[in-house]
Amino acid sequence: MKQKTEILQYYDALAADYDKNRFGNSYGQYLDRQERALFNRWLKSIAPADTLDLGCGTGRLLGYALNGIDFSAAMIAQAKEKFPKHQLYQGEISKLSFGDQQFKAIFSMHVFMHLDRDTIQKTLSECKRVLQTGGYLIVDFPNIRRRNAIGYKKTGWHANTALNPEMLLQLAGKGWKLHATAAFLLFPIHRIPSSIRKFLPKIDALLCRTFLKHFASYYCISLQKEEV
Repeated sequence: MKQKTEILQYYDALAADYDKNRFGNSYGQYLDRQERALFNRWLKSIAPADTLDLGCGTGRLLGYALNGIDFSAAMIAQAKEKFPKHQLYQGEISKLSFGDQQFKAIFSMHVFMHLDRDTIQKTLSECKRVLQTGGYLIVDFPNIRRRNAIGYKKTGWHANTALNPEMLLQLAGKGWKLHATAAFLLFPIHRIPSSIRKFLPKIDALLCRTFLKHFASYYCISLQKEEV
């Protein structure tokens, strides 16, 4: 309960300036471009009306989904200002109010990294319930192999959960198969001078298509719901 309260207070306080502070700089813009390029491929055949943004925040990616849910009422308020015709709700992603098999796709970006594994399991179970058979779940998370390689140590809840595709599948349990994987940020962009960052994204993206993807900062995974 304490962690939930801390997360809620954190994002409520950030809501008004979240877009500017997180995605108004070269680091955030790089991630945004990479994620949109990926969604343009993975979601190209699925209509936004059939898609749910899980942890939609202020609505950065709601062009891909007409439905969204977020824990923070302040973040949802920002999203509703941008997308007044969308179906947006404040609530917990591990306790969804949507009907069974309602969506063809769900995505959740920069969310699982903040959750403990028990909450991730509950959220995955709910995603399976509200997804149609054959539907897709797209999530991202920090790469545990990268963190182990650099001796990364983190305390607290913020971005503290790192995984790999196999670990996510284990948490998901039966009824899922791995559909696709991608990786972002081989270079530590946030530590590189902003004056030269613009020259690196294409090189970074190219290298993340090789075996070096296993050492990138983030994985993005697409799971497909199987018929049980």
